[in-house]
Amino acid sequence: MKRTFLSLIKPFNFYLLSAITCLLMSFTSSASESNASLVVTPKNCVALHKGQKCYLEVTFDWQAKLNNYCLVNNTRSQIMKCWSDKSSGQYSFDFQSTQSNDFSLQLQDSNTDVAHAQIVVAWVYKSKKRSKSSWRLF
Repeated sequence: MKRTFLSLIKPFNFYLLSAITCLLMSFTSSASESNASLVVTPKNCVALHKGQKCYLEVTFDWQAKLNNYCLVNNTRSQIMKCWSDKSSGQYSFDFQSTQSNDFSLQLQDSNTDVAHAQIVVAWVYKSKKRSKSSWRLF
């Protein structure tokens, strides 16, 4: 009986797919065990040119188990707002930045991250300068 390369690979693909499925399920279960969420609306901020400051009014909504929490801007190492003995909260502010910022909901006493969110800064044009390879007659 002649075995082809594909017949040898098929069992390997099955085991690989099974391993990936188990791995993904473990990540999903560990994320759902914390039962914490941090949602920022809107998620994207668009500036006209690269390097320009982007302006946006954003709102953070979070939910977690009853505890003391702080909303932290990890990019700037800045505490935005803290709540005591709460299981949910909301915070709005005027976002101004030239770069994307990462935020987290942290336990106030241990500074442990329980949820993450990001505001992505993008731009319409990459550069204000004209291309150096443009044609000129005079």
